[in-house]
Amino acid sequence: MIAFQRGLVSFGAILFIGLGIWLMVDPYAIESLYPVTLDGAMGVSEMRAIFGGLMSGVGAGVLWLVRRDAVAGGMVMVCVFGGLLLARVVGLIGEGVPNGPVLNETIFEIVFFVAVVIATARIRRSAT
Repeated sequence: MIAFQRGLVSFGAILFIGLGIWLMVDPYAIESLYPVTLDGAMGVSEMRAIFGGLMSGVGAGVLWLVRRDAVAGGMVMVCVFGGLLLARVVGLIGEGVPNGPVLNETIFEIVFFVAVVIATARIRRSAT
């Protein structure tokens, strides 16, 4: 189970690193994914920082941590995806049910969150 959990968390971390690097190098790519436009230098800078820097940094940190402590790495990933899902709930209330790529991402985030919670809880229980 620990190998599965580490692999799952590592997969999520590598996705974050890859997306982060991509959007750091090409922040305008966001415009082809979502109905968003980057109209000024500050918008481009924020896209690089938040989607590029933060995502790649969090991904790298989780990837490093999960190799040293599977439960801690899993819990950080649970917190990250929990935050994403909380924002999705706020979006459901404010903007309604998502569609297209945002709906697909929401489904992935829910499934991934539940899988990491279950896998991390199982290895935590087996360690005690």
